[in-house]
Amino acid sequence: MNKVNNNIGISVVIPAFNRVDLLSRAYDSVFSINPERVEIIVIDDGSDINILENVPNFNKNGILIRKYRKYKNSGAQGARNMGIRRARFAYIAFLDSDDAFSQSKIDIILNILQKESCDLIFHGVEGASKYSVLGNFWYSKLKRIIPLHWLICIFNPVVTPSLIIRRMNKLGVEKFRFSEDWAYLIRYVTSQTRVFYLNENLSIVFRSQGEDGGLSRNVWKMRQGEFEARRLLFREFSLPIAIIKFGLGGFFGSLRVINDLIKRRYRA
Repeated sequence: MNKVNNNIGISVVIPAFNRVDLLSRAYDSVFSINPERVEIIVIDDGSDINILENVPNFNKNGILIRKYRKYKNSGAQGARNMGIRRARFAYIAFLDSDDAFSQSKIDIILNILQKESCDLIFHGVEGASKYSVLGNFWYSKLKRIIPLHWLICIFNPVVTPSLIIRRMNKLGVEKFRFSEDWAYLIRYVTSQTRVFYLNENLSIVFRSQGEDGGLSRNVWKMRQGEFEARRLLFREFSLPIAIIKFGLGGFFGSLRVINDLIKRRYRA
């Protein structure tokens, strides 16, 4: 990996596949009063067209954009892994190509990082109110009882465009096409991870979960991906702990499947 800049800064990683129309909205939403402490990394994940030819070297707010292309589509996590490897700053913020940051997000996060020793920050997201409510409830009421590394095996409260991590030698599993963000957090979060939650909507998700046009529309595949992600527990933790976490997560995962069946959420 590249040498990390010792000054606190944020690299915003945006994977994109065959998406031109909304990509500019994503990278132009990144703003800071200190643009030298921010960079945007756009990864073309093996698109059928050249989506980078119209991406400028700086966004409309003067933030540097660095562009890379994968010549074979590897999925969102593969593109994010490339972004993590190429990042110049110590912290990584993830943004999907059809979502956006609030104008104040980067500077709020930079201010937190100046005051708090954090490995992982997440926050509320407009358009994902369920996750925002659950994230805030966990952080304010349950954090000391259920640490994040235990909660993650049951439920993922982190919407990807709200995630900021300290850059470490931990990459996601590229084979995952469903629940890849969950799988990444299972690998990243440990009992030593210092977590900070901010109860403020600093990102916007424009497409609701399950809406046409995204992988999350296939609920059954998402549930399968969740169980597959939990299998990573056996790689990341000692066997007794992994068995307990997998069993606990599997129990609650089965309840989610039953709830989906009752609500007839599975579609051909």
